[in-house]
Amino acid sequence: MIKVLMFDLGDTLVGADRQPFPHARDALAVIGQLKTAAGKPLRSCLVSDFDLAAPPATPAKVAAIFARYLTLLDATGLRAFFEPVQKRVTLSTHAGAPEPDAAVFEKALRRLGARATLAECLFITENKAHVRAVRKHLLMHALQFRPPGATGGDFADWADAPALIAHEVAPDHADNLHAVVKAHLGFQGVELVTAKAAKAGGDVEAAGRVWCPVSVPACPDLEGLQVAMPVTSHIARGPRGKLSPAPVVAPSADDLAEAGAFVQSLAHHGQIGGRAGTKALHPTHCIKTDASGVKRLVRSRFSAV
Repeated sequence: MIKVLMFDLGDTLVGADRQPFPHARDALAVIGQLKTAAGKPLRSCLVSDFDLAAPPATPAKVAAIFARYLTLLDATGLRAFFEPVQKRVTLSTHAGAPEPDAAVFEKALRRLGARATLAECLFITENKAHVRAVRKHLLMHALQFRPPGATGGDFADWADAPALIAHEVAPDHADNLHAVVKAHLGFQGVELVTAKAAKAGGDVEAAGRVWCPVSVPACPDLEGLQVAMPVTSHIARGPRGKLSPAPVVAPSADDLAEAGAFVQSLAHHGQIGGRAGTKALHPTHCIKTDASGVKRLVRSRFSAV
């Protein structure tokens, strides 16, 4: 059972410009929600083959190298995903050995305070030789990221990573399935409601909602107001957990027309709060504006009288 996830940084999460690869930040956010097969949070840390202190490797030398590394980590914008760094970031200099020496990964486990063996760890790096070494000699699990211009590897887009990692850890844990499908559909603007696999490791049937603008000719102030419309999607899952592009069954023109008529009925009966110059008599819904200025119709919370 995998208990700990270890990330490499350079050419894995970030490129030569120290900027995260596309979707890496979103992937880390999703991965942070994953659970082990025992239902416990999947712990994660950063392990980097950074500068080794020149002998003798005094604590002061190691601290100076670590400080330099943290400056680079700050520049990536990813530090927040690995706080507290004193526990969740380990460099080769902390172990006095380069990757993929077992000492580096064992040191990472001690700094993290994790009760796990190397065989219970999953390492993600772009380095093919390191992937082979940790699998063969340390019995670790590993996934190889393929950066731009390279060949091979297990994945080339960080958008695919959460599903692949969940497959290695606990593919059919309800929380993991929900987290990875939510992210997968989120790239298409779909908010997930439910996700269920017909069998272990099988395809996923998902239900969600999308926000669509509706036409309300009788109420000019409500024209273009967005309402939540139900959608469904069948998502194929590959043998290693990769989710295929998800075709979404979108609302039909009739569905949108019906939604517009519903909004008009709510307005006619004074059930929409938040309208400029209009007082709602019995508001069951209200208008909320998101950060981009889009107005959405949401149902008001019921309150006990």
